[in-house]
This record gives sequence, C-alpha cells and structure tokens, in this order.
Amino acid sequence: MFLSEREKDRRYEEVRRAMAREGLDALLVVGNNHSTGSASFSTGSFRYLSDFYIFSLYGLLLFFREHEPVLLVPMELQGTVGKKYSWVKDVRVSADYTEAVREVLAGNGLSRCRMGLISMDSLPASTYLTLREKLPQVEFTDAASLVLSIRFTKAPEERSLMEKAAELNDGAYREVLKALRPGMKEYEVGGILEGYHRSHGADRTFNLVFSGRFPTTKEGVPFQGLPWCPGQKAIEKGDCVHLEMTTVYGGYWNQLVRIVCVGEENLEVKRFHQAARAMIDAGIAHMKRGTRASEFVSAMEENAAGGPFKLTTPMGHFCGLDLIEARVDGQSRVVLDPGVAFILHPRLDDGKGIRIILWGETYMMTEEGPRRLNQADDLLHTV
Repeated sequence: MFLSEREKDRRYEEVRRAMAREGLDALLVVGNNHSTGSASFSTGSFRYLSDFYIFSLYGLLLFFREHEPVLLVPMELQGTVGKKYSWVKDVRVSADYTEAVREVLAGNGLSRCRMGLISMDSLPASTYLTLREKLPQVEFTDAASLVLSIRFTKAPEERSLMEKAAELNDGAYREVLKALRPGMKEYEVGGILEGYHRSHGADRTFNLVFSGRFPTTKEGVPFQGLPWCPGQKAIEKGDCVHLEMTTVYGGYWNQLVRIVCVGEENLEVKRFHQAARAMIDAGIAHMKRGTRASEFVSAMEENAAGGPFKLTTPMGHFCGLDLIEARVDGQSRVVLDPGVAFILHPRLDDGKGIRIILWGETYMMTEEGPRRLNQADDLLHTV
C-alpha cells in the first residue's frame, strides 16, 4: 500500500533468517485495528509482513520460512482490498480460521511443525484453544519478540513515512494555535486536529485534549496530569489546554505533546515548561549511537534532581507501526541504533504528585545522533 517490493524482500529475508535461528517453520501473526497499546497486544507485526491492515474483526497471517505467506481475512470486502494492495498474493476469506490454518499447513506438508505466535494477547482464547485441539502435532510458542526486534530499526522507506506523519502533527498543531479561543469546546479542538490529520492523508488519528486552570481549578481540583478524551467542557480564559496529538501515515505513528495557555500567561506553567525542556535537552545531549535508553533516562533524572521537580512515568515510548513498541523508562534495555524511533514526553511533577505536565515530541536516531522529527517550536504559547 505504501511500501516497495524491495522493502518487502528485505523484511522477509530478515524475518526468515530469525526464524531459522529459532527453529521456527511458521509464524501465526494476528491482525486487527489496534495499534496503540503494548507491543504484545498491538498488531503492528501483521502490517509489517503484509503491508495491509484489518479494519474490522481480526485476521491471521501465516508466514513461512520456506513457503509463500497466506492471509486469512474475515469478510469479502477485506479479501478484495487485500488482494489488491497487500504484499501477500494468497488471500483467503474464512469463517473458520482453525480449519483454514489446518488446510494451509497440510498443503505445505507442515501438519507437524513448530509455529511461533505473534500478538498472542490479541488472539481470541477460543481460536487458540481450538488450534491446540485440532492441530495436536503443531508446537506453538510465543514469538512476539522475533519480529519486534527487527521492526525497531526503521529502513529509509519507513523513516520517510514517519517524517510525513510528523508533518501532519505539526500542521494540525498550527491550526489549533490559530483557532483556539475562550468559549471553544474541547471536542472542537479535537475536531480541528482530526480534520487536519484526515484531510492531509492520515490513516488514523488519536488525540487527547484536556483543559483547566493550572495548578488547580476554581473549585480546587488539581490540573489533570495526563490528557483525556476531549469532552463537552468549554475552555475558559485562564485555562491551559493539554494536547496529546497523535497520528499515523502509512501505518507509522507520530506524537506531539504540548500545552497552550488561553487568554493570559501562566507563570507557574512557564516554570514547569522550562524545566521540562531542560530535562529533554539533558537526555538528548546524552544520546549517541549505542546508548541504552536507561542511560539517557538517568541523565534526565539527574537534571531533575537539581531542582524542585521530579521525573515520573510515563516518560515516552518507542514507536513505529505500533504507538507503543516499548516503554522509555529507567529499566529499558533498548539500544539507540540508527533507525530507532521514539517519543520523548517526560512527565514532570512538583515532587508531591499534585502539579503535573507532559511535554515532548518524536525523534529518530541517526548515525550522527538523535534527529527531531517534529519541527513545531518549543515555545509555551499564550493565545
């Protein structure tokens, strides 16, 4: 749909080499329309190996070490589109996935084989149990990390799609800054974001918006530290609008997190904003090829230790075909090799967990160091 046959061949070769190392004859890859949660539950590997996505119910991809893949989809419409756009030539519509899997394995002489399951958390229990029952000679094993480890390093074509996703978020943010005013509803802000994303070619859009006075509302309610789904609330003069802007282009995610003051400057938010930017800069300065994520998180924590603020989770996440392919935190063992993409949005609080903000954007690791994909400015805007 978005990628070349050359990119397909590169992926297939790498995955098949990994399968050979692990002694796997086949992979059973789950596909659905979920790609924002944990790597074990999300289904980016399905799109990674098919260049196709399931928009309703769920599908299965049978990927083989020595045979061509087979795509199983739940309805005729997805079969028609899959045959037109997917890399997979053998697309079958099935109402009985277990029987379809049995037939494909038998046809390839693999009724007895070792099969890795990918996105097992998304595979319905009924399907898994029936597969185990009807395929007693197949050894099933969890293989989630096999493809995910390959997906962490983005090839040039993938990087281009991530750059385009960043452009969409930057443009949507500019539109919000132009339109935001007292009296506007939170859902109107969400509509601006989604409208811009969709009208400029986004596959999907996922935006969180929260507004209120910082650090507390007139009623004494603390400012919500994490943005939430945009609601009916009218934005008032003196409010701060917390924006978590997230979109997808060609399957690849980008996130931009900002706060905007409405009607008047907020000096307390300004203080937090300056600390958040200093913390991000400290982490970026520590990054070079081969740095572990836990190491640059330590640099950010050291920066926070010098002031009245505390760095807490969520700090960010590695991204690609799934919004969260792994978390950025002090325990992360992810190595920053060229092609690794990540969203850095440290959660900064006052050490008491009362006053909290998020701020950040998406980066790509290169040979020269981290490159910021979003070009939106770092200013704390008052509109």
